[in-house]
Amino acid sequence: MPYTPEKPREYRITPRYLANGDANGSPAIQRLLDAGWALSRDELANTFVTAPDLRVRLAFLPEGEDSTLWKISAGSDAFAPPQWLVTFDNRTPPEVVEDFTAALAAAYTQGPEACLGDGGRTSGADTTLRLLTDGWRLDPATPFLSYQSPDRLIQLHRRDNPLRHEAEMAGDTERWLFEVGPPRGVWYATASSRLPEHLLQTLTTAVTDPVPVHRYMRRVDLEHLPAVATATPTAPSPLEVARVRAATSRSLSVPRTAPSALAYSTTTRPPTLPAASAGRSR
Repeated sequence: MPYTPEKPREYRITPRYLANGDANGSPAIQRLLDAGWALSRDELANTFVTAPDLRVRLAFLPEGEDSTLWKISAGSDAFAPPQWLVTFDNRTPPEVVEDFTAALAAAYTQGPEACLGDGGRTSGADTTLRLLTDGWRLDPATPFLSYQSPDRLIQLHRRDNPLRHEAEMAGDTERWLFEVGPPRGVWYATASSRLPEHLLQTLTTAVTDPVPVHRYMRRVDLEHLPAVATATPTAPSPLEVARVRAATSRSLSVPRTAPSALAYSTTTRPPTLPAASAGRSR
């Protein structure tokens, strides 16, 4: 028989922070464009979006020099160095980025200062206290001040040592580091020292939100999902529909002495394999 390629099928992936990152990132950019921000591209097809006063900027860098795919920053004026920097790597589910850009666009409408804060180092006390209240725990096994989620799939590391602002803005170090996923499927998000507290809270909520997301996947793609993720088809496949119709037809045409039922679960997944190892390059 001729080989027929398997068609992708839509699945609902839970929690979303374990979904793959190769979904459409356009909605994260569109949130800012809908708020009146300007878009430009370079010759490599990297995308840049700037606020009307040019003080807040987003860079989407598929052709960047390392694994950092998204860079979002803000400065005191159009020509000043950034005051804070947030990054997401290329394995981050784009819905996480979209939640952050939506909040950033909303904050900007309240006035540019809402995106800048007072320019000082953010303590993060409100953010970390909320995590502890939600069942997170301090992890003593790391050299940082680290908070671990109840499912042990998210860690938020905080560096307490003095950091050079220039090094943070260059992406050489960071005050806050989110490490998300099992060991062979980790993705990273970072935030610098001067990110305003309310945006740090927004970032933390975006990273940790377990709300399901949709992905079109083949069986081979399912095998690369983390074992702890749940993939549920959003609709029966054509084969499953055919099986149900055939079973229904038989049940109507063949006399039965006892009731029977067709047992089939559309939530059944093939066995999962560990995802391929992905290092983090800076």
